[in-house]
Amino acid sequence: MSEGKFRIGEYFLDRRKNSQAWCACYYEPKTRQTKRTSLRTTVFHEAQIKLAEYVAEHSVKRNVHNSDATMATIFFRYFKKHSKQTRSAQPNYRALQLVLDCLKPNYTVADYTISEQQRISEYMRSQGYSAGYTRRIMGIAAAVINWAWKNGEIERQIPIVLPPDGTGRERIMTIQEMARLWDVDMPPHLRMFLALIIGTASRPEALLELTREQCDLQHGVIDLNPPGRPRTKKRRPRVPMPAFLRPWIETVPSGHLVTYKSKPILKINGAWRAAREAADLSPEIVPYTVRHTMATELITRGVPEIEVASLMGHAMPNLRTTGRYVHVRPDFLANARQAIEEVASAIDRVAARSMVNLNLRANSVLDSTAKDGSPMHKPQKTVGFLPDKDGGRNRD
Repeated sequence: MSEGKFRIGEYFLDRRKNSQAWCACYYEPKTRQTKRTSLRTTVFHEAQIKLAEYVAEHSVKRNVHNSDATMATIFFRYFKKHSKQTRSAQPNYRALQLVLDCLKPNYTVADYTISEQQRISEYMRSQGYSAGYTRRIMGIAAAVINWAWKNGEIERQIPIVLPPDGTGRERIMTIQEMARLWDVDMPPHLRMFLALIIGTASRPEALLELTREQCDLQHGVIDLNPPGRPRTKKRRPRVPMPAFLRPWIETVPSGHLVTYKSKPILKINGAWRAAREAADLSPEIVPYTVRHTMATELITRGVPEIEVASLMGHAMPNLRTTGRYVHVRPDFLANARQAIEEVASAIDRVAARSMVNLNLRANSVLDSTAKDGSPMHKPQKTVGFLPDKDGGRNRD
């Protein structure tokens, strides 16, 4: 795209003499001078977004006509007011940059017609982006426009047509692969995470936010939706607590279950990649693969579809007032609970390293301290994922 003079209302991009850095500029009638503020970037599309930020901070308007609202402005406002606080902030920022780079200067919401959306999608596919990623990028752009309309940034919504989706990830792990992953020497926070995702088949982000207070040991239920969080289309349901998972949860007196140096974490990616490589598993195996694998295992073991859907957070059972109390029933998702126990038992039989209580016990793990006061994890004996027949948990 041409690096012409990009303008948002009275503000525009320009450079100072003998400088490559872009500036946010506007003309001040009283002094008859052009005022400049450095945006601290020499990259044009980054300067566009930074200019939108500058405008958002210095010129706030409501219900702007679509032909006057630039895409760069609403992209930034969406990112700063909404997306920046989410776990997807960086991928979303990159997606918005990609779309913005396909647009001409001063491109408005009114210009973003269906034919233009199709043109951008086709261009991205020609640049080598997959169908699935292209759809995700265009979906984020659509979310921006919808957000701007709902929040009074623009006067009205516009038609949106997303490109066809890709084939998606179909990779399912075998029990042997699950056991290989479990056998890897991994840090305690990843071990806890892996036990939780096997035991709940939950979305990874829900497990990273899961706290001890959301786990009802009395009724054997885990509420994946934290207090105060609104229910979204990616529903976080209440799920049964498998017997093998109870000892893991009991090791945490309060706060987040998955922590590193006693603090909650936002992402598990780095530790996951290291464990995956150590297990000699392919790069396509990500945390979501375990979730999909558990769903497949449940279905192949005859768990009713309504139970699988409820466990995965895909659909709510058709219950009214009593639906909020159904989780305390003794048979709550009984088939799903039993199938999860069977999968855990199958992994346990194959794995050299058994699966219950591998970490976090004070008498076996946290009995030494580093110089900075953080706990040091000593080498451990192999201990069981499932209780032994005699009721004990440790295996020599």
